[in-house]
Amino acid sequence: MTRFAFHRSALAGVLLFGPLALAQAQTISSGIGIPGTTVTTGIVGVTSAQTARLNVLNLQPVIPGVTAVACPATLEFYDDTGALLKQLAVTNISPAAAASLEFKPPAPTAAVNSRAHIRAVVFTPSTSVANPGSEPTPTLVIPVSIGLGCNVMPSLEIIDDATGDTRVFTTDLRATPAFRLLSLPVGARSR
Repeated sequence: MTRFAFHRSALAGVLLFGPLALAQAQTISSGIGIPGTTVTTGIVGVTSAQTARLNVLNLQPVIPGVTAVACPATLEFYDDTGALLKQLAVTNISPAAAASLEFKPPAPTAAVNSRAHIRAVVFTPSTSVANPGSEPTPTLVIPVSIGLGCNVMPSLEIIDDATGDTRVFTTDLRATPAFRLLSLPVGARSR
């Protein structure tokens, strides 16, 4: 490969994948580098008289006599600049059970009706199953999405602290694009 071809390929890679890297730069989730699924809500406003609650329900049913697949999840709240506000790492959400994380914005300083603009993020790592066969080293099997692994349904609600009423409720979360940075050897020349 000539030097010009290498530079042209590198430039094409930057143009193709650069926007994804910049878009991901705001959210540094605990799941970076770990295979899994990350979903996020849009931005919502929360006043100091309200509480945001992120709920995650494990959709795996309880099946008598069957051992459930582990369902870890990380629940997070970010502000509108991408700064992490609050985080909860759950090692396992039992089948048909839920985990929650609440965020209460600080009391406003001087602004009347000031709001904290936040979004919720849920990361669920991919789960794998070891095959305890007769081989000395177990074979690693990566489950496909046919009911294997952790299947969760997140929701976000904004609750009025005075009445306990839910003011906003959404299950509309969007998957964030997954990408990996590949290292390219620099200075390698083909002959």
